[in-house]
Amino acid sequence: MIADNTLAGNVEANVDSMMSGYKATKEAANLIVYVDEAGKTPVLFKLEKNSNGSVSKTIIKNYPEQNSVDVTVMQGVLSDVFNNFRADSYGLILWSHGYSWVPSSSTKTISTRWFGQDNATKTQYDSNNFMDITDLNEALSVAPKFDFILFDACLMSGVEVAYELKDRAEYIIAAPTEIIDLGFPYNRIVEPMFGSKDNFKELAIRYFDYYNAMNGLYKSATIAMIKCSEMGNLAMITKNILAAHKSEFSTLPTTSIQLYDRVGASSHFAYDFGQLIGSVATSAEQSALQKQLDATVVYKATTDYFIDLRIDPLHFSGLGAYIPRQEQTAYNIFFKTLSWYQAAGWDQIQWSWE
Repeated sequence: MIADNTLAGNVEANVDSMMSGYKATKEAANLIVYVDEAGKTPVLFKLEKNSNGSVSKTIIKNYPEQNSVDVTVMQGVLSDVFNNFRADSYGLILWSHGYSWVPSSSTKTISTRWFGQDNATKTQYDSNNFMDITDLNEALSVAPKFDFILFDACLMSGVEVAYELKDRAEYIIAAPTEIIDLGFPYNRIVEPMFGSKDNFKELAIRYFDYYNAMNGLYKSATIAMIKCSEMGNLAMITKNILAAHKSEFSTLPTTSIQLYDRVGASSHFAYDFGQLIGSVATSAEQSALQKQLDATVVYKATTDYFIDLRIDPLHFSGLGAYIPRQEQTAYNIFFKTLSWYQAAGWDQIQWSWE
């Protein structure tokens, strides 16, 4: 929980919810929580069931003030957990602000974020207080392969993110849009976290059902569960389609393609992947793409709106995707450094402005 930012006020409620959910678990499993909260020094604690059935927190380690989105710092915390709590398998929840694959150096403001935001009280923008997705991949390299990585953070279900992290987990559970600041309903999802791999889909289902039952703006949720071992096949299909439609992608109008980000018109970075690639594909290519999407995104769900953003269920693949645009120089430069860029064949496109 990287909460040295505007989400600090949600920490206590989320931890209480975790404790409630942990009380209901029957498996002999550890729930270890790292919290870096605004105004407090970071701490690592373990949830434990007491003889009377209640759940309490046992402090494992207090850390000095540190930047929790620094690669070395995150690796140190992960190592503390894996060295002290051996297990047959592991899952990981990453809780903070999120801004998909977008580079932390692209916008000089501390109100936007990528994965993780540490020390939001700084008056001057510092990209070191955010973690790019490539840095996150490096940080997770010290960990065993996770059964799942769940992002309790906005906009993290994107093909760029999933491909970058495909070797770090069997499944990624994330939202292609933002997430309501209440976050995941931990009292409902902790129990299936410790269940069999066949049951991990419940994490996504219970998240969606929780918000879908609400009223007003809180009835806002998108979610996807991505099978990471299929990301290579998805990249191959994408590369074949891009190769066959190079000139079309260079000038493709995007106004009719489903958006997932609610940012300014000149800064969009998350379009629906299926509709984006399928918009130029032949019938045969669309069929192959959809077949592979069904194998890759094993669960997806969306409400009709995310706050004020209309989401068409007919164009909801559960995955966001970027398409380079001339005016987005910083995005374009960083996009080329991502593993997805070459794997999916974006390097084949001759852009009209280059």
